[in-house]
Amino acid sequence: MRVLSVNPGSSSLKTTLLDGEDILADHEIPLEDSVTGMRKALAALSLWRHKSPPQAIGVRVVHGGRAFEDSVRVDPEVLSVLEKLIPLAPLHLPIAIRVLSALTGMGHSLPVVAVFDTQFHRTLPETARRYALPEEWEKDEGIEKYGFHGLSYDDVVHRLPTLLGATLPERLVAVHWGNGASACALLRGQSVETSMGLTPLDGLVMGTRPGSIDPGIFPTLLRKGYTPEALEEALNHRSGLFALSGGVSDFREIEERLERKDPRAVLAFEKAVLSVAMAVGAYSAILGGLEALVLTGGIGEHSWRAREAVMKRLAFLGVRDDPEANRSGTGDRRVSGEDSRVAVWALHAREDRTIARETQRIVGYMAKENQKAGGVNA
Repeated sequence: MRVLSVNPGSSSLKTTLLDGEDILADHEIPLEDSVTGMRKALAALSLWRHKSPPQAIGVRVVHGGRAFEDSVRVDPEVLSVLEKLIPLAPLHLPIAIRVLSALTGMGHSLPVVAVFDTQFHRTLPETARRYALPEEWEKDEGIEKYGFHGLSYDDVVHRLPTLLGATLPERLVAVHWGNGASACALLRGQSVETSMGLTPLDGLVMGTRPGSIDPGIFPTLLRKGYTPEALEEALNHRSGLFALSGGVSDFREIEERLERKDPRAVLAFEKAVLSVAMAVGAYSAILGGLEALVLTGGIGEHSWRAREAVMKRLAFLGVRDDPEANRSGTGDRRVSGEDSRVAVWALHAREDRTIARETQRIVGYMAKENQKAGGVNA
């Protein structure tokens, strides 16, 4: 099946037309501020006139809350529920809703499927999912760990065995390390712990988000007169690397300043590396050992300095880098040495393939259900 995979970012929209695992076309367009503008931008894409046009559309949606534990075909009711979930991911969900609204209002008959980052983490055990907070918060307010970057981790699980020419390592840690960043402990291919929680703010130090911090900071600032809205804005847009470096969230620029020994860039770089190394070390304990580490996302794939610094921090686990493979190699590759007890891989994040697989699965399921009911295929 040919699937148009749509991945909304914070400033742009990545679209990829796939036939199975094969990429037929891809485009990246700026995000528009309105549904109408977004619809016009999407309608202008040349891929609609491709000799093999899409048969279905899949869209990445960051948060499904408790309402969506699986991918779902989008209709007005789905959009209405997503609106109610915006407080859980205020940076991401409004954009996803805008894109879904645009795609479902273009006048075509193609099924549009929402694929959720959170669904991969539904295997989290209760010890990982539950916070040590009052029970009524969990039961009545849905306060629990959901986890994110699930599409990226799902692709790692699907793709790594092919690269290895062997079965997936039983004890694996994957780190999606970009402007947004998280880590995931995978036991036999299932998520058993992850660094992001109720929202995408927790865990690793990110471009503009802080990662793990003392929750006591918030009542302290609220008592000083800060509003919840002001705190939310600062946590989403002015924290993380941006705060540490003095106003820079782009890791490439931080590395450029690092070469000039800019002290703020050194602080930001080391804090980011330390947060990743701490997560990998902790997850190794959770898994009872570590066989492989995957670094993906913009930083994980492209920054040899960041990978090298993490591997040095993890030397106590028997990690040894391969300087040539790490510094000069490109594409999906092993970056650890032959003497490394843990195989470390740098992989290109391919969330579009997960979106396409999930979309095909949901469309196929709907077709079977319609056949059972005596209807026609969707």
